[in-house]
Amino acid sequence: MSGARRRARTVLVGAGAVAAAALVWPASTPSRPASIEPSPFRWDADGLFRELEGEFVRLEETDLGGAGVRLAALLERGDSVLSRLGSAPPLGLPLDTLATLQFRAAVHGAAHPELLPQVLDFVVRTRVRLMHAAATWTLDRPAHEGLYRVLMGGRIALDEALVQAGSDALPALVPIEDVPSATPSIVVEGVRIHSGDVLLSRGGAPTSALIARGNDFPNPFSHAALVHVDPETGSGTVVESLIEAGSVLSTVAEYLESKKHRILVLRMRPDHPALARDPLLPHRAATTMLERVRGGHIPYDFAMAWSDPAAAFCSEIIYHAYSGQGVELWTLRASMSAPGLVRWLADMGVQEFTTLVPSDLEYDPQLRAVVEWRNAPALFDYRLDNAVIDALLEEADRGARLGYAWYTLPAARLLKAYSATRSALGGTPAIPEGMSAATALRVDALVSSVHPVVKEELQARLDAFRATNGFEAPYWTLVELAREVLAERRGTLSPALSAE
Repeated sequence: MSGARRRARTVLVGAGAVAAAALVWPASTPSRPASIEPSPFRWDADGLFRELEGEFVRLEETDLGGAGVRLAALLERGDSVLSRLGSAPPLGLPLDTLATLQFRAAVHGAAHPELLPQVLDFVVRTRVRLMHAAATWTLDRPAHEGLYRVLMGGRIALDEALVQAGSDALPALVPIEDVPSATPSIVVEGVRIHSGDVLLSRGGAPTSALIARGNDFPNPFSHAALVHVDPETGSGTVVESLIEAGSVLSTVAEYLESKKHRILVLRMRPDHPALARDPLLPHRAATTMLERVRGGHIPYDFAMAWSDPAAAFCSEIIYHAYSGQGVELWTLRASMSAPGLVRWLADMGVQEFTTLVPSDLEYDPQLRAVVEWRNAPALFDYRLDNAVIDALLEEADRGARLGYAWYTLPAARLLKAYSATRSALGGTPAIPEGMSAATALRVDALVSSVHPVVKEELQARLDAFRATNGFEAPYWTLVELAREVLAERRGTLSPALSAE
């Protein structure tokens, strides 16, 4: 790989995984704070990222041996910090230091791809140790930010390093922690999946990007599903709720066939007090929800009113399955507090703005990450979708709204009436149950009119950037270019995107 090909202006670092030895921590359940004041998380690390630009340029001119020595020193310091993690309150732990060390290590891996496996090992060690330690914390806003800064910062940065080093520089399937379970299991694509496991995933649609990015702690995941394994037949079933269909059951193979950028497997931690009382609790949770879905249709919950089980969005499937067994997941709950985002989501029918965001489960110390799969070739598309949505949400805060031409509403209402009839007859409706005609037009504005136009122009600018600079644009540049596209195209996007 040429130096120019590897010359990134900013490289963050990411989350990957190599199997880590299990650690023993006190078998306790973290306490939930009475309330956390909602506000968007902010990295506030521009100075660090600018510093990393210069570090990357210097590292690409350094031979592999010299870079390896520097990386070894960073990782030794990181392991020293990890050794201090324990039951201390999170404010007393150097979480910012861990995040920064991951960023700096990733720069080495981006400049010298041969070093990426070592970076990955460190990121995984950090994740495992941190989540074991967090099981004893009182989880408040500072703790939430600390966990997010380390875990999400690591994943983002690894993605950026892979973009520069080549998507084949690391395996697509990366084990994180061998978490034992007494529940029935099956082996899928070389990974043992247990009944009661949670699958976090990210789809390829613009709405998936909006769900993942549209909260106070933007994340890579937009969907959550629950696995059930039949102990008699050994068959695996995925229980989930989809926007277009409500609650559904599918085989594991069918679940994997749908377009996904990444999947993270989560499992209840083995020392959880509830598992000491009932080792099969996760299987019972999955069985109860499976039987409920088989027993009758559960409509999709567009209001995201998570406390009412009559309707359910994806996260509620997992939440109500486990709460029925006495385990309340989502120890940390992100809000959706940015004013523009609130307006957009309210226009789409959302009523509850502190809710069960799928990706928040990754930060719940009651669960452990088992393995993560990444569709590496789709990483470029994933980053484009994120950048477009991030730029659009900034426009939303400045008053931009998703809209439609007034004369399209009567036809949409007719289509909604037809959809209701089709749904009653067992067919798939063109406009999902529970979604109004006006909401359908706003969603279509995002999916068909705004997002693809901005993304296509953004892709053209990235191609030009690559041709000029000889390397892929880092993520922060993607967002800057997406802002430029929006500023230039705003007039042509109306009424799909218009001022309030």
